[in-house]
Amino acid sequence: MGESLLTLGWSILVVFFAAVIFVNAIEYCGYRFKLGSSFVGAILAPLFTSFPELTVFLVAVFAVGGSVGAEIGMGTLFGQPFMASSLAYGLVGIAVLVGFLLKKRSSGVLHVDRSLAIPYVFITLLFPLTLVPAVIDFPGIKYVFGGIFLGAFLLYIWMMFRKKSAELIEECAESYLFRFGGKILRSRVLAALLQLGIAALALYFGSHSMVGAVNDIASGAGLSALGLALIIVPAATAIPETASALIWGYRGKDTLSLGSLVGEKILYSTFYPALGLFLIPWNFDRHVLFSVIATTIISFILLIYILKGKMPWYGLCLGLIFFVTYAVLIFAYQF
Repeated sequence: MGESLLTLGWSILVVFFAAVIFVNAIEYCGYRFKLGSSFVGAILAPLFTSFPELTVFLVAVFAVGGSVGAEIGMGTLFGQPFMASSLAYGLVGIAVLVGFLLKKRSSGVLHVDRSLAIPYVFITLLFPLTLVPAVIDFPGIKYVFGGIFLGAFLLYIWMMFRKKSAELIEECAESYLFRFGGKILRSRVLAALLQLGIAALALYFGSHSMVGAVNDIASGAGLSALGLALIIVPAATAIPETASALIWGYRGKDTLSLGSLVGEKILYSTFYPALGLFLIPWNFDRHVLFSVIATTIISFILLIYILKGKMPWYGLCLGLIFFVTYAVLIFAYQF
């Protein structure tokens, strides 16, 4: 058990730092191509920043395989939207409050583009439907729903692309590789692309070790591999984009802040359920049910605020209740 915990610790660090440099490079590429902030936040940035989660999912399904691989894969798919809804939004709410108290922003209320209501509508309506294929006993039903979710994702891309010129990202940090090796590489874009490649390799090797460690710890402690993966995998992979949302919220870039987080959730309400339905057996347990209920409730509450164009900091903090509840259940009561 001790060796597995050590392996889990260093693999989480590898995946985390790989995700950090991946997010940094993607944000810079979005800035260079002058794409609208709502479009980048809700489509392009999450599509690429979710690559760490995708890597963990594919490693679990194909490298580990079997029922354990499928469980960890399911935990990965349902863990990220739960973490974004509960922990990530709560942290952004706290960052907004701190920014207001330190006079880095004018108020504790986020003023957001109402176009962000579109992804929240998709999430609120579609995410509960991810449970349906597991309860309907009909041949091929999961492939039917896989097609529905994929079609919904394509529809969402089309709707958001029409709004991509609404706002432009005014500034963005250079890629880390260019900052430290700019005299050698010279090209900013080349440095960003090379950084993406390095991050991808690190993500693969780190993910392989992390999935194996989650499996060993779950077996040794008598815990559900799915339940453990639901909270551990996002801790390593979802923090980078959460950090970006924290910074943007602190500085008053409200649409970018919420857009970066909701983009991840829309993927996990459309594209990734479709991927999972096509690749793994689709079953759910109490951990997945908890994730779906919490995510749907929080998304609906935030949708109401976004339709008004204003999001109070405490509205974002409501999800922390669900996160603390789940953490206590899984670790203290072996939920």
